[in-house]
Amino acid sequence: MPEEIVAIYRGDVIIPLRKLNIPPGSRIRILIEKVEKREPLKDLGYLKLLQEGDDAEELFEF
Repeated sequence: MPEEIVAIYRGDVIIPLRKLNIPPGSRIRILIEKVEKREPLKDLGYLKLLQEGDDAEELFEF
């Protein structure tokens, strides 16, 4: 079933803003659609929360 994931693209890496429920090694299809520009400091906040294991998408407005 299709699922929409919001992510940040940084340094040739796509970083999802929430944990994915996808088994390692799964084959997936990614459709890239540019969204409104974010503030760099806010992006760093998302990444820090993800490193701590929090679901950043639910904590911030989009």
